Amino acid sequence: MARRVSIKDVAERAGVSWKTVSNVVNERPVVRPETRERVLAAIEELGYVPNQVGRELRGGPTGSLALVVPELQNPYFARLAERMQAAARARGRTVSVEVSLHSAATERAHISGRSSRPVDAVVISPSALTAEDLRDRTSGPPVVLLGEMLLAAPDIVHVAIDNVASAAEVVRHLVAAGHRRLLFLGADEGRRSTGADRLVGLRLASTEAGLDEDPALIRHVSDWTREGGRDEIAAALAEGLDFDAVVAGNDLLAIGALIALLDAGRRVPEDVAVVGWDDLVEAAWTRPALTTVAPDLDALVAAALDAALAAPAEREGVERVIAHRLVERGTTR
Repeated sequence: MARRVSIKDVAERAGVSWKTVSNVVNERPVVRPETRERVLAAIEELGYVPNQVGRELRGGPTGSLALVVPELQNPYFARLAERMQAAARARGRTVSVEVSLHSAATERAHISGRSSRPVDAVVISPSALTAEDLRDRTSGPPVVLLGEMLLAAPDIVHVAIDNVASAAEVVRHLVAAGHRRLLFLGADEGRRSTGADRLVGLRLASTEAGLDEDPALIRHVSDWTREGGRDEIAAALAEGLDFDAVVAGNDLLAIGALIALLDAGRRVPEDVAVVGWDDLVEAAWTRPALTTVAPDLDALVAAALDAALAAPAEREGVERVIAHRLVERGTTR
């Protein structure tokens, strides 16, 4: 029988002390980011599972779930965490909110059961995971994906709105208002993702409306933040691009785009319309107020909990589509 990997083995592989490994495992904020990444990589490579986790897992269900999100600076994830906590509490469960900070090693640790807190299931909105990470895992709790679709293993449920259909609805709304030159902010191609699906919907509805595609209007943004939206639209304006609407991958990008347009003296929506996704609270407080696609967040949380708490025989890797609606406000005519 193979010897169990110890904390000292991880420390030796990572070139740190066992106390540093303990600090990483217990998520104490005293370890430098580069050291934390090195330790997490060693944990993953060796397949180390902390003894405490092993003991508690052998003790049966914990009554606790983990919600793993990439960050809490995006208000969408903060609101999601609150709704998940409240809905789980109503079912007699607790939820630990874990922040991956866009670390692939941290996200892999959670889906493989190598986090410091044992849980009955993991609900994760991934930002760094790959489809291979999901298919290659050999152990770990049940996993439910939110948002990104990674073409995962057959036992993993994916819960999201219909990104293709919602993007097509946005395009039809803009075309009906007379817009013909649509700039898409947040494009993603080459893999299945939120940005890629929304781009598919935009292209389908644009073709349906007889709009010509200009590759210069398909804009990739590395960070879906206010700053990312502002900077990309400022660059597009500096290039002299002709566009009369911005379709932004989320509300943060849309708010940044709105700021860049107003700073440049463009009237919204008379000169350029703007639409986002998520219906953040601040979307109703921008001036003009932001038109956005609102997911049914309560339905999304309920579907995620249903899948996470289902019996193994009832857990099938399927896509659960949640309703959405287009909230029309002042940034579109």
